[in-house]
Amino acid sequence: MNFTTFRASTEASQASVDVTPANADGSKFRSPEIRARRFDGLLGLLADAENLLSHDEQEQLQHLGTILEYRRGSTIFSAGEAGQFVYLIEEGIVRIGCYAENGHRQILAFKLSGDFFGLPDCGHYANSAETVSAARLYRFPWQRMLQIISSEPHLQLTLLAKFACDCSIAERRIIVLGQQNIRQRLASFMLELVQRAEFFDATRSRLKIPINRFDLADYLGTSPESAARAFAKLEAEGLVKRIGYHAVDILDMEGLEALPHGRRRTDCPAVSKLHA
Repeated sequence: MNFTTFRASTEASQASVDVTPANADGSKFRSPEIRARRFDGLLGLLADAENLLSHDEQEQLQHLGTILEYRRGSTIFSAGEAGQFVYLIEEGIVRIGCYAENGHRQILAFKLSGDFFGLPDCGHYANSAETVSAARLYRFPWQRMLQIISSEPHLQLTLLAKFACDCSIAERRIIVLGQQNIRQRLASFMLELVQRAEFFDATRSRLKIPINRFDLADYLGTSPESAARAFAKLEAEGLVKRIGYHAVDILDMEGLEALPHGRRRTDCPAVSKLHA
């Protein structure tokens, strides 16, 4: 069967999107996967995340969904819009963020392959979702998805496991932002990426940084200049070595792992002297 593909535009970003019925041809796309740790899995290891959907559930969602292919920098939805759809990432990276009244942006999460996002809050999206890279998503009508969830106990358990995993990650993020300095936050971020095989080459200890410096700063809750200084400090300590703009070699994994758990130190020497 040939694909029926048409062009649509995302109003907020004016970026082109390819929209394809998900069940048009199973050979082009992988079956949808919702990836998370099982409830009886190992605590805290994102690397142990696995597809929780059964084969029948994958087929059911594949027939329900529509595949959207976005260019990098496209807006999927914006905060305040009616929450008519939910999304599942087949490939690519999506950032979830919000904007303060003064225009400051805080990136709340980066969603990757196997992640589910876009749940409406009182019928509307609470945050915005934008593509960091070219991305391929499954889009599901929310009301139809609710009907299926209500009649499928195993799918309910799968989504509960996924949301529990996301909640655990969000709780750790609160601790990172509230208790760690910029240098420690950067180390925590790199350690998160190390657990993803698509970003970390264990044979060379080389880590790919898949986001730009502005996204990194807004995720760490700091400025690009402060994030750059934190990188320089990690290099000076012999923990990492930057390879261009989007990769680092991990020189001391044990030291990097210990850093987020060490005593918090201020990033500003003047403040340290003031409180000495």
